[in-house]
Amino acid sequence: MGEPNNPWVMETGSIIFWSVLVAVSVLLALWSRRLSLVALTLFGATSSFWQEFFGDWGAYVAWNPHFSRLPLWGEMPFTTPVKPLFVPFSWGWWFAITIPTLVMVVRGLHRMLPRVSTTLLAFVVAFPLFVAYQLFTEGSSVANGWWTYDLVIGPTLRSDKGQLPVIFPVLLGAWAAGLVALLARRDANGFCWHERTLGVDRTPAGFRREAARAGAFILLFQVTTFAVNILPAIVGRLLFGGPSMLVP
Repeated sequence: MGEPNNPWVMETGSIIFWSVLVAVSVLLALWSRRLSLVALTLFGATSSFWQEFFGDWGAYVAWNPHFSRLPLWGEMPFTTPVKPLFVPFSWGWWFAITIPTLVMVVRGLHRMLPRVSTTLLAFVVAFPLFVAYQLFTEGSSVANGWWTYDLVIGPTLRSDKGQLPVIFPVLLGAWAAGLVALLARRDANGFCWHERTLGVDRTPAGFRREAARAGAFILLFQVTTFAVNILPAIVGRLLFGGPSMLVP
């Protein structure tokens, strides 16, 4: 792939933006004594970054080897060989910005259209936006030499930027819409379904409750991300894929 174009956007930019979000989230939590949805998403997404490299193996994604790499995690079966250092940070800031913003939009639309379900609104708003942005990002990233697809499984978009799979952006859009729908529905006390299911609402207010909310969101993010976005890529390659030189 050669030297990547504008690598600082992903490397330095992701780390700086993530650090700013962490600092602001901590300050707001100390002031309000409650973790914001941005903070919860930041924790959940950052903690789930490890899934990226297993999904990349399934999708035949090869990162540019010129990127700085994560320490202590080299080549490993069923993962893409190059594991960039910035991935935990990019996962954190990207989802911490997009998911809460879409939740806010869906809740606002629901107040204007109370007869329309939040689930329908979430899929009308979040699904096409995530799919469109993901296709744009994949295309521009391949063009910038940040990563490439050695092989593509399923429907493919072909352009001068390279081959782009369709299935994975669609899955990400469906996951995002489902998550937004879940987070947009809260009870009178502000708790979501997964928090009530895990008993967070029965925890006394204070540090323990906020820690429980963070743990519940991390679990939600880990399980849903793996089930919808990562596992299908792994299973798809095992069932329908072939050998690869870039992503063995």
